[in-house]
Amino acid sequence: MWEVFRTQYHTKMRYFFPFVIFSLIYGKSNCVQIIWDNNVDFDSVEVEELGRSDQVRMPNWFFIFPGTKWCGAGNIAEDENDFGEFRDTDKCCRNHDLCPDIIEGYQSKHNLTNPSFFTRLNCECDEEFHKCLKSVNSRVSTQIGQIYFTALGTQCYREDYPIVSCKKYSYLP
Repeated sequence: MWEVFRTQYHTKMRYFFPFVIFSLIYGKSNCVQIIWDNNVDFDSVEVEELGRSDQVRMPNWFFIFPGTKWCGAGNIAEDENDFGEFRDTDKCCRNHDLCPDIIEGYQSKHNLTNPSFFTRLNCECDEEFHKCLKSVNSRVSTQIGQIYFTALGTQCYREDYPIVSCKKYSYLP
């Protein structure tokens, strides 16, 4: 059973990490719009030219961390209590995904503009996510933390005055 799991896990990871790199390179550009769509078939991933910008349609499940349903771009869960094999890590991701105070990519809120492709969350949500992943303390939770906080270098926001210093999270030990 371990061999089957390991093989399936590594096969899925082979597809997952190139899209982390893809989103890092193209996600910071205003030239490419990535649309996550559960109706897209894996074999029909296309790039359509629409005027001055490109649009890439990707299946939503393609950017979900293997063994989870909530960790990645969007989710593939059937409801809020549907979790993958790595249940505790998935719960951290679900709670993070349900953060009520966010600024979508290229949108403005609270007199702040998010110039990034990635959604920015209130720092309280990111801090809770960080604590949750640390408390799970598994190989998968560590990988999720390293991708989200270190590789992607996500930034959060908070209403705070005066600014004393900037906070940066890293998942390095």
